[in-house]
Amino acid sequence: MEFNYQLKLSKRRKTVAIKVQPSGVSVYAPHTICKNWLNTWLLSKQQWVLDKQQSLDNTRQTDIWSSNTIMVYGREYELMQGMAESYIDHKQNKVHLKSNGLICKETANVELKLLFSDALTEYLLFKLPQYCTKMNADFKTLKVRFYKRKWGSLSSNGTIAFNCALLGAPKWVIDYVIVHELAHYHVMAHNQTFWSIVSCHYPDFKDAKIYLKKYGEILTTW
Repeated sequence: MEFNYQLKLSKRRKTVAIKVQPSGVSVYAPHTICKNWLNTWLLSKQQWVLDKQQSLDNTRQTDIWSSNTIMVYGREYELMQGMAESYIDHKQNKVHLKSNGLICKETANVELKLLFSDALTEYLLFKLPQYCTKMNADFKTLKVRFYKRKWGSLSSNGTIAFNCALLGAPKWVIDYVIVHELAHYHVMAHNQTFWSIVSCHYPDFKDAKIYLKKYGEILTTW
């Protein structure tokens, strides 16, 4: 095996899974797993693990605080740190922050999330009513915040939520996530009927999914 991993066995687990993180590779398996079968299975996943590790390395190399660049609506904006006020300048393609991420990343991250949340909320409040009308869908409450592992959601109580990191994606990709979540107003599961609704209102949804899969880690790495 060309990659090191930490094996975590569980009496409750029934399946095998691999999790690749910057801190290392973890393998989750049932307590009674056959070690020979596990070694063979891990060998078949070797290239996938190496690709994920390379992807994490590339993401770390594009750290926004050291590169002073960040994506906004699919375009590269210059990140101006230690400024008098915080705002996004779309004319000059610049994001101004009071905090400096090289000095205090935690404070700068909080400031950036608030800035992105406000900007994305403004776009959503413009687009959501249009798609609600087209799709005969609705929601009660809008929430925009930072999530590590999802772009959006629609709960049974009518709360629609979006990841503020979506502001980094092109508007056509953001529109796909809007359509995706509003489609859950009619069908909660990701079944054939659900994807038919998405396809009807957003024919190029597969291109948007590919974009999010390809650039998702970069957009959410702050």
